[in-house]
Amino acid sequence: MLISQVLKQSRQRWPEKVALWFGGRPWTFTELDDTSDRIAGALAAKGIKAGDRVAIFLPNCSELVLTYFACFKLGAIAVPLNYRYRQPEAEYAIEHSGSVALIVHQSLVAEVGALPLEKLGVRLRYLVAGKPGESPSFRPFDELIAAEMRPVPAVDFAEPQLAAILYTSGTTARPKGVMYSHGSLYRNCEIQTESFEYGPEDVILISTAACHAAAFTGQLLPGVFAGSTCVLTFLPKPAEVVEAIEQYGVTRVQMLPATLEDLVEHLETLPDVSLAPWRCCTAGGDVVPLDLQRRFQKRVGFEITELYGMTELLSCISNPPFGAKRLGSIGKPVVRTSLRIVDDKDAELPRNTVGELLVKNDAMMVGYWRNEEATSAALRDGWMHTGDVSKVDDEGFCWFVGRKKELIIRGGSNISPLEVEEVLDEHPAVHLSCVVGAPDKHFGEIVTAYVSLRQGLQAAPSPEELRTFVAERIAAYKVPEKITVLDELPLNATGKVDRKKLHAQIAADLAN
Repeated sequence: MLISQVLKQSRQRWPEKVALWFGGRPWTFTELDDTSDRIAGALAAKGIKAGDRVAIFLPNCSELVLTYFACFKLGAIAVPLNYRYRQPEAEYAIEHSGSVALIVHQSLVAEVGALPLEKLGVRLRYLVAGKPGESPSFRPFDELIAAEMRPVPAVDFAEPQLAAILYTSGTTARPKGVMYSHGSLYRNCEIQTESFEYGPEDVILISTAACHAAAFTGQLLPGVFAGSTCVLTFLPKPAEVVEAIEQYGVTRVQMLPATLEDLVEHLETLPDVSLAPWRCCTAGGDVVPLDLQRRFQKRVGFEITELYGMTELLSCISNPPFGAKRLGSIGKPVVRTSLRIVDDKDAELPRNTVGELLVKNDAMMVGYWRNEEATSAALRDGWMHTGDVSKVDDEGFCWFVGRKKELIIRGGSNISPLEVEEVLDEHPAVHLSCVVGAPDKHFGEIVTAYVSLRQGLQAAPSPEELRTFVAERIAAYKVPEKITVLDELPLNATGKVDRKKLHAQIAADLAN
């Protein structure tokens, strides 16, 4: 089956049901299907054909959803660009993907307007939410919506046809283009719907960026597949999340740990607010601190569903959304998914032994765009080598330890940054923490921590007080030699704490 068929399948089952809310405007499955047909026909009339790459530089908006499905129907390859990209990053992704069309939001046009788009091969350019004449080198996207309805060209392709290229956050090198086929995205919908029990009664708040894999493949596509209603927002503040839950009867929310922390802090100031429709909150992308999980359950009444995924693997390991969870673990493999824990020679390790996490299912990426070397390194014998260090306990629950490259080796001892962060996060004054290794002539590396504190503190703890707090809870060799308090920790393009920038800060400090 093909991802291009999903919207029409849902339309046949739920034609007048609201599929999408955006900006207070409801879209039924019929309207989404008809409008994306119209856009697909208009793009085809402009020369876009199967296999062409279409760069989509949009924040969360209805045009993003419409363009995804228009591309799928044409057999064109959707290339969502991260809304946080600046000019060099956008140029790299456009050039690397070989995109021949670009659809950009007015709020982001400054990042691409000065690029040599013609030389890059971008022959079609459309602007969303712009005023007439504001960006003369771009045509209004509304022209595609208002175009004469043309039949979508009949395209003869099978499951291996590429459907999307999603760029990684590029924390260690240039971002890689992760390829998904029509078949793998369709199977992702099946796996996510069964594993997380999506249904037509669900109302899904999409509060993270749908240009990223988590919202795109973990919420939007399964939501359409299952007949759910998706409420599309854009990085809402905690009060707006609560308002959306009340207004739309939201049943499911997915958040990053950093934004979840802000939401819990807000909810703790609103003891009388009813959140009755809400029944599932998934969180991933970073480890969810245990203290945050306990505070969430105390205030909301159910447990966070912690999960694991990556751009290459989507949500492949999870605690059960409505069953018994193992607090602090990332759960068990979702349906039709297998995992292994191996050593450096890919030999399988026994339970409770730390090693590299390998995962396999039929919905994972099919490779990296124009990067056979990276593809061969990551996909071996059908297994995705994640580069993440984990262990599996006696009951089959998986515990995330950290990235292989992030482990701190101090005097020959391996230290997991996440273990130290978990202790720091238990301090009542700490909002976020990040632990990295700093070069040291004697030990090789030493433990260095960066923290941001909660707002409104009457008395902020000193770095030395934080060190004492940590030292009372873990072995001495794991205690940070240095703790730096920042107003805010830097975030990368996917909203995670940017360890790369913190390593750069350490390098700069050492150079001085």
